[in-house]
Formats: sequence, structure tokens, C-alpha cells
Amino acid sequence: NGTLGIPLTMLGGSLAGMVVVKIFEQFLWFFGLHGTSIIQAVMDPIHQVLEDQNRVASVAGEIPTNIISMSFRNHFASIGVVGAIIAILIVAKSKQYKEVGKIASVPYIFNIGEPALFGIPLMLNFSFIIPFVFTNAVTTIVAYFAFYFGLVPIPTGLAQIPWTTPPIISGYFVTGSIMGSLLQIVLIVIATMIWLPFIKVADKQICIEEAQ
Repeated sequence: NGTLGIPLTMLGGSLAGMVVVKIFEQFLWFFGLHGTSIIQAVMDPIHQVLEDQNRVASVAGEIPTNIISMSFRNHFASIGVVGAIIAILIVAKSKQYKEVGKIASVPYIFNIGEPALFGIPLMLNFSFIIPFVFTNAVTTIVAYFAFYFGLVPIPTGLAQIPWTTPPIISGYFVTGSIMGSLLQIVLIVIATMIWLPFIKVADKQICIEEAQ
């Protein structure tokens, strides 16, 4: 953590830092390492402080100013792999992906992605390295600017809910606004659009293999 800690701490509260963190986290996952646990060790203290500053401001009747916080990371910057599952449910014709879609969709309501990671599979699958590593970064950027331009209220810090809280519900609670839920829906649509062409190509190949 010493080697990574200093640069990650400096970048922790910035958009650039958050994008780097999400790409690095997914990169670790891709190679079979638990990226989230590794990142949490360094980033949790930073993002919790930013979350607490928002909470103090909200309690004082002021508007929170920290866009990046624990709520942002857990409920907006982590929307990515769900796009793969939705893309499978929309376009998959192969038996393998249809089954994976059924199995993976229910746990992913609660943001549990292991069935997708191992079932599709996503780890060490170079067909999916681009969407797997970069989709979270894209949704992070979109979410950041939605807050920056005031389209969605910044998370208040008052409702510090677990990361397993389903999207749309979590967006409402952490922002105190239906706009938080709408932003999550937009992010899910963006993630799905990024994953769709990659899923189509892979599914086509599996259909050929199944036919043989």
C-alpha cells in the first residue's frame, strides 16, 4: 500500500483520480485479483472523510460540495458490468449466454457480479478487456459531470447505505432526489450500449461452436 498509497491519496478526491482508480480496479479484476478489496484498503479512508464532510454540511443545512465520496464511488462510479448482463438478456442467442443471463441477473440486482465474472467469463477473456476495464471509467465521468453541472444533487452523506443496495433505490437515497435514480438509469443504459457490440460478437462465435 505504501507504493500506491501516496499517489492514490493525492488523486483520491479528483475526477482524474477516480477514473484512474476505476480503471486500475477493473484491470486487477481482469487478471483474477480482487480489485475492489485492493483499492478499498487505500481509498476507503479518503472517500469516507469526503462523505463525512458532506454529511456535516447537510446537517448544518448547507449544500454538500464533495462530488466524489463513498456514495459516489459505490453507487455511481461502479456501474459497468451490469451492462454486460443486460446486453446478454437483450441479444444473446447461444444457450450458454442465455443461461448465464438468467443466473447472473438476479444477484446483480444487489450488485453482486461474481456469477457474471465466472459465468461469461469476463476474467482473462480478451474479447471483453475493453468494456470490462473502461466502462466504469465512462460512467464515472458521466456521473461526475451530472453532479458538477447541478443536474443531480450531490450525495448528502446522510444515507450511507451498503454497496449491495439495488441501483435506482440507492440513487434516490444517497442524493435525496429522484434525479439520483434517473442518473443511475442513464448510466446503466450507457454501460449496456458499450457492452452490446462485444456481447454480440462473442455470442455469435458461441452459437457457431454450439452448432458444431
